[in-house]
Amino acid sequence: MTRFPMLGLALHTSSPALGLALSDFEQITRAQTWNFGRDLSMHLHTTLMDFIHPYAWGDLSFLAVARGPGGFTGTRIGVVTARTLAQQLNIPLFGISSLAALAQSVVDQTPDLDLTNAPAIAVDLKAQREMRFTAIYQPTPTGLKTLQAEHVVSPAAWEQTLAEFPGPIQAVTATDNLAPTVAQVLTLAYQDWQAGHRPHWAEAVPYYGQHPVAS
Repeated sequence: MTRFPMLGLALHTSSPALGLALSDFEQITRAQTWNFGRDLSMHLHTTLMDFIHPYAWGDLSFLAVARGPGGFTGTRIGVVTARTLAQQLNIPLFGISSLAALAQSVVDQTPDLDLTNAPAIAVDLKAQREMRFTAIYQPTPTGLKTLQAEHVVSPAAWEQTLAEFPGPIQAVTATDNLAPTVAQVLTLAYQDWQAGHRPHWAEAVPYYGQHPVAS
C-alpha cells in the first residue's frame, strides 16, 4: 500500500455515541458516528479497525481525541485508547476540547463568516449537580483562539459572564450528542499540526471538570 504523506484519525467518545474521522486533508475525508451507549468499550476496537480500512495503522501521521468535558467513562475510554495507539505507533496525539470542537462546528456551519471580525463563541454543556461546563473562543483566520478555557460554573454565573463580555458574542448550548463534532476534533488537531505542534501521547489527559461522585 502506498504510504500517504499525511493521514489523521480522530476519536470522540465524550458522549454516548462514538465518533470517528479520518482525513488526508486533500482528497480523503470521512466521518461516522455509532450509538453504542454503554457498550462502547465492547465495540470500539473492532469499529476502529473497520473504519480505517483499507489503510493500515502505520499510515497514520497523527491521532486526535476529544478529551472532554462530557461523560466520565466515555471520555476516559477514548483518551486511554488514543494514548495507547499513539504510544505504540510513536506518533503525535492531540487532545482537543469537546467545547472547542463544538465552537469550530459553528464556524464550519457559517461559510460566510468574516473571520477577521467574527463574534466570540461562548459554549456551555450540562454538567453534574446543576452546573455548566463553559468556555469562550474567538474565531480567527488561523483557527480558534481560547479566550476562556473550560471551567465549571453555575448557570447564574455563566449568564453574568455572557452579559458582561466586552464585545459581540454568540452563545451556543451543547446537546448530549457531541459525536458528530469529531470532524472538528480532527480539524483543530490539523491546525495545531500545521502550526508545528507535535504533542507527545502523555500530554493528552482527560478533562472531567467535576468528580463523578458528589462529595
